[in-house]
Amino acid sequence: MLFNAYKAYKYSADYYGYVEITSADGTVTERRYSTVPLEIKITVSTSFIGNLILMTKQKLQFAGRLANVRDKNGNPIYEDGVWEIDQTMPITSPVGLVEGYKYRAFLIEGAI
Repeated sequence: MLFNAYKAYKYSADYYGYVEITSADGTVTERRYSTVPLEIKITVSTSFIGNLILMTKQKLQFAGRLANVRDKNGNPIYEDGVWEIDQTMPITSPVGLVEGYKYRAFLIEGAI
């Protein structure tokens, strides 16, 4: 059995988290995404309907955004693509440890 501890994260991406800002009267809440990305290492695959499936050791926010996904040579895998995370789950090991996180993201910007 191959544990995830030996998994190579060959891709990289820019991750944009957010904070929720609520108006003074409490009626409107908006997400304000960071302008400075966090570079993360990931593994990438796709689903049957074109969603991006990624695994990483970092915890990412639900509705966080990924951009500038690159292969190990630094080449973009999708020009101007931006994905938003819509599903998350931990990756657990047979010995009961969390070894990383798996996410599903859908394309919100960019076109082929």
